[in-house]
Amino acid sequence: MRINERTGTRITVQDGRADEIYGSKVFGAGIRVLIDGMWGFASTNILERDELLSCLREAASMARAAKARALEKGEVAEVSAFRGRTRTEIQRDPRDISVEEKVKAVFELEKAARTLDSRVVNTVVGYGESISKETVANTYGVYVEDETLRTLVSSFVAAKEGEVRQTAMEIRGGLKGYELLERLEPEGFSVQAARKALDLLKAERAPAGRFPVVFSPAVTGLFTHEAIGHNAEADAVWSGSSILEGKIGQQIAAETISIFDDATIEGAYGSYAHDSEGTLGQKKPLVKDGVLQGFMHSLETARKFGATPNGSARADGHQSRPIVRMSNTYIAPGEWSFDEIIRETREGILLKGGYWGYVFVERGQFTCNAEEAWMIKNGELREHLRNVSVSGLTLEALKDVDAISKDFELKLPGMCGKGGQGMYVDGGGPYLRVKQLVVGGQR
Repeated sequence: MRINERTGTRITVQDGRADEIYGSKVFGAGIRVLIDGMWGFASTNILERDELLSCLREAASMARAAKARALEKGEVAEVSAFRGRTRTEIQRDPRDISVEEKVKAVFELEKAARTLDSRVVNTVVGYGESISKETVANTYGVYVEDETLRTLVSSFVAAKEGEVRQTAMEIRGGLKGYELLERLEPEGFSVQAARKALDLLKAERAPAGRFPVVFSPAVTGLFTHEAIGHNAEADAVWSGSSILEGKIGQQIAAETISIFDDATIEGAYGSYAHDSEGTLGQKKPLVKDGVLQGFMHSLETARKFGATPNGSARADGHQSRPIVRMSNTYIAPGEWSFDEIIRETREGILLKGGYWGYVFVERGQFTCNAEEAWMIKNGELREHLRNVSVSGLTLEALKDVDAISKDFELKLPGMCGKGGQGMYVDGGGPYLRVKQLVVGGQR
């Protein structure tokens, strides 16, 4: 049984006006049962004894009704009794700050970008806070209470000159309070996004073809999340839709690559103390020295794979059942410096800023879009490029990585969608070089 209370505030200022000021509160309980190998789930937003018992009976009825149609039996790994209670440590509780003060701060960030240059044609600055209180109890004796507070601030800027229109973003997020917004300076945030968009107006069209490609930490995070993370979710493996099925213990990447999904990184947007089944959030090695180590698991997939539960089952509120999800997914840093990678690249492309991508899990194909890029020629950064995307086959790309920097950043705080649920995640890593990828361009 899970009891979840989630409150949130979202403020959006667009082109000098308050486009949205939104407050929400969702409160209720979800009850999940396993009867003779059949799952049942029901939820309610009335937390009274009679209603909860009715919800339990409904879940049990669903489980019994499923018996005639289920193709396989459900089962879960047994866990030891455990009690825990956590609360996000913050400096300023956003619940103590007036909406007026928040709106004023967002307006200041937006105005600084909007008034920077007459070629700026669209500015959107958004602020969001989410406070989740989740209590999880099960028949193994697990009982945990977590209060998690997340804050996210984003800045989107579009600039236009003639027929050329370009966009850029900056985003900051973490397990932080109002101090995140309070400490943001326009020059390093919204104005920075505006300057990127303006610079891209003068950038060259990207070439099309096959090139060595250097990923920035943001693009590394996007690639890791889309191409590896979704394939390493154990429910995808169990359903036969992952290219990693049957490959544990095999070399799937260059020996210099280690990949983790880590829910324990202090302050990171995707971190949490316990998952929605009450299992401790953990640092999970997915790939070590190029060898596939294992997958992200719920209690159910852990039992199916004979693995240890590792705290990867998360639910988007009380009305959703827990499913296997990522937290903070990244490639570990290596030994190169960024300057060395560029200096040792005769011809290639540096990609920076990655905010969307797509993966065809079953085929192992991925696409990543970069916010901006630079040509690399004879070990130097040359032409600034716009509208660049790369695509390839996941396992080929992993084996073709031949340089990884010492740098490390988490750069992608946001929401990941799966199975109709959204979940808080982050991603990143170092700069890395792939020997060759298909680059989508206009020349």
